Amino acid sequence: MRLLLVLALIACRGKHARHDAAPHGSDPIVQVVPKLPISEDGVAELRELDRRIEIHEGRERIGFLLQRATLRGRVEDYQRALAESAALVAASPTNEAWLVRAQALSHAHEFAKAREALAHVPASLRKEPELAIAESTGDPQALSQREELAKVLPNPTNLTLYAASLAAAGRFDEAIALVPRAAAAVRDNPPELLAWLLFQWGRIYEQKGELAAAREFYAAAHARVPGYVEATAHLAQTMIATGDAAGARALIAAALVDNRHPSLLELAAPDEAKREWDRYVAALPLAFSDHAARFYLTRDPVQALALAGTNLANRDTREARALFVEAALAAHDPAAACGAVQPLVESGVRAHRFQAWRALSQCGRRADADRLAAELGITH
Repeated sequence: MRLLLVLALIACRGKHARHDAAPHGSDPIVQVVPKLPISEDGVAELRELDRRIEIHEGRERIGFLLQRATLRGRVEDYQRALAESAALVAASPTNEAWLVRAQALSHAHEFAKAREALAHVPASLRKEPELAIAESTGDPQALSQREELAKVLPNPTNLTLYAASLAAAGRFDEAIALVPRAAAAVRDNPPELLAWLLFQWGRIYEQKGELAAAREFYAAAHARVPGYVEATAHLAQTMIATGDAAGARALIAAALVDNRHPSLLELAAPDEAKREWDRYVAALPLAFSDHAARFYLTRDPVQALALAGTNLANRDTREARALFVEAALAAHDPAAACGAVQPLVESGVRAHRFQAWRALSQCGRRADADRLAAELGITH
């Protein structure tokens, strides 16, 4: 269950980030991806995961559904896990059943309901899932808790989650320094775990703006599990950003044969992507409002703003605020953008502060905008 908990509760760390959010210099020399153990074939493992879902029942099947939802991203797996976890606690409200129910709810970004589910579980069993929810909803205390857990139990998962939390706070060099430690601590070799680790390490470099390095990590994650939809989407985006649009198109074309997920369709068939994002949001609005908002930014900014508002109300992270500000500016609502901007001004992430400068420049707070521009080295 450990891997299932990681893949389910931390899935929301893999959100899409825009590559043009803030100006930056040229990428440094691409970092070497740490050497990891050989793993089984990822395609075969996904087929085996399909088989496990069919032959198991109860909490085991729900766990496998959440694992597949993390990897393949299909809304039907989220819905099925939610329905089956509700039935499980209704039939037998054990600690394990409530924990699985909290997993399913967290995976769908139903964080308030997930906390309610965890209230049925002894405190000794709640620490990790509560910490994951705290991180996902922007709790400022979560970073110190994640640091403590990484010190007490420095396994690859805890070190990587701590690194991701540092990156979210803009402490990129500290986060990157943890990657070799996490890689050296790897003892198990399921392809889905190794792909998840590689993806999370790539996200750190992507957030820092080092897209060539991020691309190498995403390529390694994709090689481990080609069906890992977020790794594929991020790989394609970084390929485009680093000058390989043709390669990205070929990658997406191959991926769509197996999975017509809207995040892949965005890059090949935007009309179909719109229909799919609308379907996903209608089914589970909290789970997909952020992804859909990014899709709508340049197509229907008013819709993007509504979706970004839903996302921000549910999870007040700086990334959610940056998305809301970007959508508000795209929708020509600078007042709404400035109403949400202050945490971005104080952020350690340059891209967030750049969004704050854009908002301040457009809502009449010229002195604040100029002060932030000076700190960022922006000339205008």
